[in-house]
Amino acid sequence: MKKLILLSLIILSVFCSCSIKTPEEYYKEKEKGKYTATISINCETAVKYKNSKRKKSEILNNYKVSYNKGDTVFTALKNACKANKIQFEYTGAGDSVYIEGIDYLYEFDCGKHSGWEYSVNGVFPSVGCNAYKLKNGDVIKWLYTCDLGKDIGAVK
Repeated sequence: MKKLILLSLIILSVFCSCSIKTPEEYYKEKEKGKYTATISINCETAVKYKNSKRKKSEILNNYKVSYNKGDTVFTALKNACKANKIQFEYTGAGDSVYIEGIDYLYEFDCGKHSGWEYSVNGVFPSVGCNAYKLKNGDVIKWLYTCDLGKDIGAVK
């Protein structure tokens, strides 16, 4: 009996030392970094797409996000979405992270050539968002394309 009580106390103490947060507590936490970038998320092409139910194209506009040395465009997106309670989903790991959806707008929602692309300082990089290392002051834009980037200026 003493062993059972002791085991229960140990389990209880381990459980109580864990940090369990409510969604409100989680989203209130701000990522604090040494550097800042500006990030915007826009889906104007999806709003204009035939049979679209989306009414608002601006998801996030010129949000200052902080990050640390070595962080990536993916880090900035993750921090900005967390701080602003914006849903997003991704697959992959390392340099091969792929953004499937932001604000419940997913790849293929507006046709077989639709999905999310990003630019940094007006240039659409040819690397994944977790491979692009940020520099202080970078301007990141996440744009939804319905035509493999042609409709957002990613393809010339």
